[in-house]
Amino acid sequence: MAEYGFQAVNDSGTVTITSTYKLLVFSERGTVRVTSAYIDRGGQGQATFTRPVLTQAPPQIFIRVQSASHSSLGVYATVLGAPGNWTGFIIDSAATGSSPLQNFTLEYVACKFADVLSGTGYGMEIRDANNSPVFSAADKVVRFSKFATVWTLSVNQQTVRIFTPNVTIDLDDFICVSAMDRGVNWFTDNAQFAAFNIWANSAPNLTLYAQLITAGGYWYWQGTNSTQFTVPICKFPADRFTN
Repeated sequence: MAEYGFQAVNDSGTVTITSTYKLLVFSERGTVRVTSAYIDRGGQGQATFTRPVLTQAPPQIFIRVQSASHSSLGVYATVLGAPGNWTGFIIDSAATGSSPLQNFTLEYVACKFADVLSGTGYGMEIRDANNSPVFSAADKVVRFSKFATVWTLSVNQQTVRIFTPNVTIDLDDFICVSAMDRGVNWFTDNAQFAAFNIWANSAPNLTLYAQLITAGGYWYWQGTNSTQFTVPICKFPADRFTN
């Protein structure tokens, strides 16, 4: 960080708050119902935020299965709106089996970078060098539980590839489905779509699958330029992260 400003370091020596980098904080939680009109077609659900997210960067969407009509569920998310006015998101889905129609209830938590001051008149507030807010004592800071960082190519077929991460998913874990941009950009020029499977054998799950369309292109599942494709996973206890 710069030679001046504020930083907070936790017991593990990790910088948790600085005046240089914005924090990811809680915005709202709710539920979204994902349904299908036909047994042999994908499903969809849409959520509209109670208040638009006003940051330039899009919000991060974390979800978990609350109730399920099928034993498996694959999803990808599309954030709606534009920089400075993010309004909600769409979940597109696929479920194994021909019957019944899809009927899933997903609990979601939307998170954003800190962008407003508390206005309460007390507590710590931090601004960056451009006088923009980066932290307020009223913010509910996101606490990451674990990260999927290492992916194993577990199924390699002609038209489908499936990747398994280095983590397991608990019942109360929320998976950041917006970590992948509409399920396409992660597999540049090589996939028609890609999605997370967040429910398998009627239990929480995380695998990633891609439907191929070309023999060329680039694959980033092992990372590139010393980076790793990372999916955050969090727990959002209702007694703390409430609207």
